[in-house]
Amino acid sequence: MKIKKIHTFALSLLMLTACSSKKPEKKIESEILTNIVSTVNTHDDLGVEGDFAENYKLINFIERMRDEHNFDEAELYKLFSGAKDLNQVPIVCKVNKKGQCVTNYNQGQWDRYKGMFIYERNIQRGIKFWEEHENTLNRAYHEYGVLPEYILGILGVETAYGVNFGKKKVIDVLTTKSMLNDRREGFYTKQLEKFLIMARDSNLDPSNLMGSDSGAMGYGQFIPSSYLDFAVDFNQDGVTDLWNPEDAIGSIANYFYQNGWKSSLREVAIRAQYKGSRCRKLTTGYKTKYSQHKLRKAHGIIPRQPLHYQGAVSLIKLPKYSYDELWLGTHNFRVITTYNHDTFYGMVVHQLGEEIKYRRYNN
Repeated sequence: MKIKKIHTFALSLLMLTACSSKKPEKKIESEILTNIVSTVNTHDDLGVEGDFAENYKLINFIERMRDEHNFDEAELYKLFSGAKDLNQVPIVCKVNKKGQCVTNYNQGQWDRYKGMFIYERNIQRGIKFWEEHENTLNRAYHEYGVLPEYILGILGVETAYGVNFGKKKVIDVLTTKSMLNDRREGFYTKQLEKFLIMARDSNLDPSNLMGSDSGAMGYGQFIPSSYLDFAVDFNQDGVTDLWNPEDAIGSIANYFYQNGWKSSLREVAIRAQYKGSRCRKLTTGYKTKYSQHKLRKAHGIIPRQPLHYQGAVSLIKLPKYSYDELWLGTHNFRVITTYNHDTFYGMVVHQLGEEIKYRRYNN
């Protein structure tokens, strides 16, 4: 049996007791010593063991979760004692001097990016998923106004319709990123807080939930804060479960709806034509907004088919090996990019969804 050391405070208290009486009773002295050792042992048991032992940030976080959200301190110590340090250093983009993630879309990069998501097997998965969940997708459309193909586009890009939910424990990912000096430490600390609240409210075991390298979860790969803000119990079984396809469908539709999706606007992106093979003069990307009149008059950029949307458009450049494709993105295209702030992401969701719809109704 391992005997823990008595703190200096305990020894001092014993000496003070001895000084207060010339002949202290042995029974009283024994009881005092037993109580002190018990107090010390109890305090020592409330600690994080394992990979995050003695991490002061985590200790402070646990105390805050106890005080602000009424979490059981002992349960949190036990949970984090089992968390693993993943030492993740993901290289997904270049970082500029401001610490911002920037992507250099080189010639041909769209072809490579598109090929990761729009391929025959994934298209067939999407068609099958639509057939299996047609009623749920239709209900999501009637309640939120989001077309089924765009929900399917998200599901196909994020998890290949449930094939890949992620291979890492969310508790490991979020603890590693929030407690070990990740450059986005503040963001991941917030996500860790939301994750624990989410798991408790939904009666889920936080030690076993699996997700991505960034802690995203379920069919739609929601981060914990998005779960709390947008996830819905769409099948009305009393549990909001993002690993359930019905809840995932409703949650994605609600996400788009809450972020400004316009059900009256059917056009998301239209391919444009322009002179030349490379577009270098104009700024492109999902954040851009151009008057269609200005693009037509000043730059000769026009849609290849009628575009009924009259508002400002984003000018989207897709660098292919032999030339640049230009697209005009409407308001709903910009809504898609709120899910993931990336031009290529928004376009691959659009094109995958459109391809699935075309194949389903033309086979």
